[in-house]
Amino acid sequence: MGMLRGHGCGHHYGKEEGNETHGRVLQCGAVIFTLAGADASQYDFNHMLPNPYDLIPSSALRPVSGAIGDVVFHQGDPTHGLYVVQTGRVHLERVGRNGERFIIHRAQAGTSFAEASVFSEVYHCDAVCVEAGALTRIDKAAVLAAFADPAFARAYGRQAAQQIQAQRQMLEIVGIRRAEDRVMAGLVAGLLDGSVVEFAARLQLSHEATYRTLRKLVQDGRVTNPARGIYHLRP
Repeated sequence: MGMLRGHGCGHHYGKEEGNETHGRVLQCGAVIFTLAGADASQYDFNHMLPNPYDLIPSSALRPVSGAIGDVVFHQGDPTHGLYVVQTGRVHLERVGRNGERFIIHRAQAGTSFAEASVFSEVYHCDAVCVEAGALTRIDKAAVLAAFADPAFARAYGRQAAQQIQAQRQMLEIVGIRRAEDRVMAGLVAGLLDGSVVEFAARLQLSHEATYRTLRKLVQDGRVTNPARGIYHLRP
């Protein structure tokens, strides 16, 4: 596996600076993913990938890893492929007018992100590691070539349809004007499965407004708060 250093795409291959170990290196601005050891294509990562990406040749897979806070790519970076989360968690984020960050997608272990990048020249958001883990990058050209396989194309289309449904639900929720109704809708949809700050970002509310609304819902008896940061709908 590799190391993700710094924040920040172009490629270079060779020896990592300040490291005597020779390995394949992918550099994206200030981000360096080290594919340590022998040629990464010698590994068979396919068995670890969800369908349809298990149909992609191993030579197109690039293992990378990141710590909390590391940036996989920035909005505007040239695209090189999509990613599958093996372990950990990655948020796709956009910055609002006042500098606030909104979560537009959360990728957990066994799921992919940046699928649309294979049809674009640049990434359209930031990807940030919020939980340390391992990722697999799948080269853009290999994904495009795989569409010649009907099984891959059908599975890819099915996955895209599911993501569109989930995104449509999120758009409906964030379109609710009253904070109290929006927070309730988010709770009903099961969106509070992390921190309240993350929940607020998904709802596109300030965390202050979200905490305030949750307190009111608890006082009104509509929500329980059995422990700090834990909220459940009252049966």
